[in-house]
Amino acid sequence: MQRRNFIKNVGIASAGVVMGTSLLSNAFGRVPNLPTNWMWMHAKPEWTEDKWLSTLTQLKEANIEGLLLGGGKNMLEKVIPLAEKAGIEVHAWMWTLNRNGDEEAWKHPDWFAVSREGKSCHEHQPYVEYYKWTCPSKKEVREHIEAQVRELAQIEGLKGVHLDYVRYADVILPIALQPKYNLVQDKEYPEFDFCYCPTCQQKFKEEYGKDVMKLEDPTADADWRQYRYDSVTRLVNHLYKVTHEYDKLLSAAVFPQPDLARKICRQSWDDWSLDMIFPMLYQNFYSEELDWVKSSAKKGVKALDGKFPLYAGLFIPSIEATDFDEALKMAKKGGAKGVSVFDLNSMTTAHWDALKQRSVR
Repeated sequence: MQRRNFIKNVGIASAGVVMGTSLLSNAFGRVPNLPTNWMWMHAKPEWTEDKWLSTLTQLKEANIEGLLLGGGKNMLEKVIPLAEKAGIEVHAWMWTLNRNGDEEAWKHPDWFAVSREGKSCHEHQPYVEYYKWTCPSKKEVREHIEAQVRELAQIEGLKGVHLDYVRYADVILPIALQPKYNLVQDKEYPEFDFCYCPTCQQKFKEEYGKDVMKLEDPTADADWRQYRYDSVTRLVNHLYKVTHEYDKLLSAAVFPQPDLARKICRQSWDDWSLDMIFPMLYQNFYSEELDWVKSSAKKGVKALDGKFPLYAGLFIPSIEATDFDEALKMAKKGGAKGVSVFDLNSMTTAHWDALKQRSVR
């Protein structure tokens, strides 16, 4: 499965914590000896062990010591021993609230998020077909996701779980993406505004004493926004507790800048309990230049205030090889602990050379 098919269209309150005794022996948010450079990587089920070893060796030689790997339990169990030989740690990259490809979730239409115009993601996906969003307010959805996290966290040698799509559908697309869908999103339109399912309506009324369907303008209601921020935050904070039960780390890929992430997809990630975070600082999605990587990283680091480290996510298709060294500098100047690149297929010899010659250390 391709990460964020949108890419093709542009050119490419804290939960209780059970601490382990080894990996997680330090204070919250200050895990020692984390890698500096990372890569998001899709499953490669067709690859032989030799192909994996040669690629992992290439990553290590380029100062990449952390792999955010998709593909599920079988793929992880195959790759982890090989990665250990190469000196690379592996974290399981999983889709969270977007359950595309999840046959069990698909059997439960009531699990899926509902737009303000009353359409469910089970039958009507916003923007693209694979946008099959479930609702974080539903107990059954949270339990289903927790079960997947527990399965992954028990894999021998796995260092952590990496959450992706841990949010609502984009209520407003990044500015550079809107023309690709013939959209002008100058406000929050009903078909992209989630979630208004019966569970959300009931829980919001219980917490705030309001009927969201009777609000004159739900998009202007601060309590309704906060309710949805909190729904995702509660899920993440619970999963943090779960992964730490198994002495594993928890991280997440998120939208850039906490305020922007709140606006675009209801992510208040500076409120989350995590061990590290990976904002996708894809400057071309926002019609920005490379210095935006620095300013965005700086805003994230300031908001976190030392809670846990931030790694700048870099989108290789939008960064010329000749500019890659500058992108790494921007991440460092912004206060990022390191970078994560997306993805392997976009790396050129010049990109590899830049990584070998410079680290954000």
